[in-house]
Amino acid sequence: MKRKHSDNEKYIRSILQPLNDKTALPQELSQESITALVTGKEQKRNKKGKIIAFKTIGSVAAAILLAIGIGSAVNYFNRPGITKMPDEIKQAQTPVSANTEKTIVDYFTVLRAEFEERNKYDFLYGMADGLVAEDEAADMAAPEAGIGANFNTSATLTDSADHGTTNVQVKGVDEDDIIKNDGKYIYVLTDASVKIIDAENMKLMSKTDIDSRGSNGMYIYGNKLAVVGYDYSEKDCSVLEIYDITDKSNPKLLDEFSQDGGYFTSRLIGSKVILLSQYWVYPEDIELEKGLAVYNDIVPETSVNGVAQPLKPDMITILPQEENYSCAYTVMTAVDLDSEEFKPVTSSVLGSGDNAYCTNENLYISDTVYHYEETTHSNGMISVTNHEQTTKIHRFSIKDGTLKSEASGEVKGRMLNQFSIDEKNGYVRVASTDSNENYVFVLDMSLKEVAKIDGIAEGETIQSVRYIGDYGYVVTFRQTDPLFVIDFKNMKAPKIVGELKIPGFSSYLHPFNGYLVGIGTDGDENGTVDALKISLFDISDPTDPQEIDRFIIKGARADSFHKSVMDCAAKNILGFIYRDSNTSEKKFCTLRIKEGKIDLIGSYSNRNENESRSGVHYGASGEETIVYFDTASYSSGSIERATYIGDTLYTVSSHRMCSFPLEGGGIKESLDF
Repeated sequence: MKRKHSDNEKYIRSILQPLNDKTALPQELSQESITALVTGKEQKRNKKGKIIAFKTIGSVAAAILLAIGIGSAVNYFNRPGITKMPDEIKQAQTPVSANTEKTIVDYFTVLRAEFEERNKYDFLYGMADGLVAEDEAADMAAPEAGIGANFNTSATLTDSADHGTTNVQVKGVDEDDIIKNDGKYIYVLTDASVKIIDAENMKLMSKTDIDSRGSNGMYIYGNKLAVVGYDYSEKDCSVLEIYDITDKSNPKLLDEFSQDGGYFTSRLIGSKVILLSQYWVYPEDIELEKGLAVYNDIVPETSVNGVAQPLKPDMITILPQEENYSCAYTVMTAVDLDSEEFKPVTSSVLGSGDNAYCTNENLYISDTVYHYEETTHSNGMISVTNHEQTTKIHRFSIKDGTLKSEASGEVKGRMLNQFSIDEKNGYVRVASTDSNENYVFVLDMSLKEVAKIDGIAEGETIQSVRYIGDYGYVVTFRQTDPLFVIDFKNMKAPKIVGELKIPGFSSYLHPFNGYLVGIGTDGDENGTVDALKISLFDISDPTDPQEIDRFIIKGARADSFHKSVMDCAAKNILGFIYRDSNTSEKKFCTLRIKEGKIDLIGSYSNRNENESRSGVHYGASGEETIVYFDTASYSSGSIERATYIGDTLYTVSSHRMCSFPLEGGGIKESLDF
């Protein structure tokens, strides 16, 4: 709904607006007229007969016209010279690349103008409680949909029989993690430092403080260590540090790179580290010179070894955005770790995202867009509610190390996380939730809809998604946990072929030796209960999925973050982190999954008593079984990750690493960092 102006608003507007075009002072703004306006006691009525007190008008008029002066009022109403989005952007159906400096400047000048327009009226008309009639005041509560409407100010396994690796979504596409394992050494990133441990001897080889203020994860590539982090000391920027770790006792910093924007995500594909950040340009902070935005102030910078430079305009692609023009850049830099010079290749797009899915050749960035609906109530007040959500999806080619925009599309609903999207055989599969309805879409590589399944579990929301080969598995939840099996053998006609309803829900789905494992929350007929549940699903018959076993820990919550899962499929062992509901301590549990059964191996906690403490495990049928928690010392705190080498399990927390027999048993050794 467009904002309506009261009679007095129109009156003031009619007086002030000519100042844009005149240099002579109108009679209505003479000292006598202003004095009469400010001090007058006559009460005006709007067209609906509501009385409007001039005392508020007086305070507003005085503030604008007397305090800041007539000249300032004239300037306040002058918009920047460019007030319309360039046609090549506004009318674009495909991404606009090979931009010029003028295009970027015009784009952000318009954003600044739009910001001033909205806030000008908010200041003049909406901030004064008596300036509009009571039943009209709410008309100015929210701007119309426009810039800022979507302004957000958020595995196939690489398992080895000999040692653990990061649990990732796509084979061959590594993800950053705070622990890495090359089969001999374990690399731990905590407390702003990288520790390299000789696992066999439990010996700390080196501890290297990293330059960035915080760290998200790291990668190991041959004798190179790449650390991805962030530095928010002066402005948001993401950092990549590359070390030579040929000598494990003395890592050497080879190169340091940073780019503007908060850390979004990263990947390692082959020898190339891909670093993604999101850089926001806030319209109210855009400085104008001669009515135009300043180029160097509205584009992100990159810095190599401390030498900063702004992105060039031909490094920026502007995505089709209709009227919801983005204020954010997604910046991508690829660095080849095989290169001697580590020369970064940077590109960016104007457009933000909240999830990233990456294959060997394509990067998908999704962005949730919230659409609002205004309701006018009997008292004249207007409420704004979220009417629906849609998800914009952008596909970029990353084959040559640059971020090249290939396609954009949009689907109904919002995606849960990166596992909601998947690419297979030239198609893209997407699962989403909008209000109380769930969807599964099939898109072509142009991100145009090919097929759709709607009406899935109405009244429930998606809790987890996993695509395995020709099938997709979707878990929804309200009071029970329906597991839906979707057949994608014909991408143009996907269909639900199986369904299973059980208590609770799985918040993460993991393929394991032909089974599907669900990690989540237990429940009963009334909903969830305070217990963690591991479900083992037999999916050999897609039309009849079955939960064939389950493992429950009462008083616990699952850590469903996929990187906290340790997969040792070759030895039928699956490990995961969970949190004690009472103490919030994070512990690690290992299970043997074999021949359709789940058996507990051990549960571990890096604490200080140096003794075994007993706990209770409640089986599927309710029987109690004593579980022994092998404990180390308290100062290590909660377990953040676990991995294995050979027959040894290693649990890692912020200040300590402990080792245990992988097949179960008490603590072998511990190492304080």
